[in-house]
Amino acid sequence: MSQARRSSGETPDPLAALSRGPLRSCYLLYGEETYLVERGLQLLRARLAPGRGQVRGRTLWADEDLDRLPAALDDLTSPPLFGGAQSLVIRHADALREPAQEAILARLPALGAGGSVVLVARAADQRRRLVAACVRAGAAFGFPRVDVRGAHGWVVRFAREHGHEIVPAAAEELVDRSGQDLGVLASEVEKVSLHAGSGVRIQPQHVRAVATAGRAHEVQELTDRLAARDHAGAIRILRTLLDEGEPPIRAAAFLAAHLRRALHVAELGERGLGPGAIAAQLGISSWLVQRVAGRGRARDFERSLQVLRRLDLELKSSRPTEAVFEAALLEMAR
Repeated sequence: MSQARRSSGETPDPLAALSRGPLRSCYLLYGEETYLVERGLQLLRARLAPGRGQVRGRTLWADEDLDRLPAALDDLTSPPLFGGAQSLVIRHADALREPAQEAILARLPALGAGGSVVLVARAADQRRRLVAACVRAGAAFGFPRVDVRGAHGWVVRFAREHGHEIVPAAAEELVDRSGQDLGVLASEVEKVSLHAGSGVRIQPQHVRAVATAGRAHEVQELTDRLAARDHAGAIRILRTLLDEGEPPIRAAAFLAAHLRRALHVAELGERGLGPGAIAAQLGISSWLVQRVAGRGRARDFERSLQVLRRLDLELKSSRPTEAVFEAALLEMAR
């Protein structure tokens, strides 16, 4: 039975299914929980990489880039000169018209495990042939919105991914303070993990200490400067944060949380939702939605998050911290 047809009580963890199942020529990732959709996408990209060298990836937006689809499909079905896997991510796939769906379906038989089309959509409308094909192949993975109880479970999971157990009271307090946005919660757990220390059981006092010591205002201003393409201002704020003793990895985590939230707000806004509906869906306040809305396009935030993922690896290497951080900000502010 496909992922799209199971009830919420019967569906296994779609991330686990994505990590263990055979690689397919086409995937559909859909649902309202955009953080998990993005996590599933990252997982697929990582699975294509081991043993295959570099992954050549291209991202198209179905409501803007349809004229580029034929060339992208040609590239996907042509072996790379130096080997490696290939992927084509199509965002806002709900907007794909019938001719585009037919063009993709026609190319799928020529793709092997070394190349995949990944559709990212709001819903799995099986009246659409491409969606129905993914569902029949067991390659449609849904991520419905997480409720408060689910958010608590994800806090526990995030903590374990960082090598910690977390007591229920601490998980509850973290959700109370941060809301149900899984992107924000993932970032907050990472900050608490850094504060608590390796292997320490996370208690409510650890959560409170990070909430008190956080530099949310500075990071929000840094995000605003990046959105305004103010590179000099962004560098100035970064240097202030580092001079005040903020660990670079934690500063990057703060920034990633803000950008993920901005991505979620932008994607929902581009789908036509108003501030109130966006706030209800993301579990955040309306004033915060209004503060974030209009800061940029979803595709720009996605590009910035890709830069931050690379920065995270560089910060954990021996490269000069301030230099690589400033280079990343310059790239994001272009």
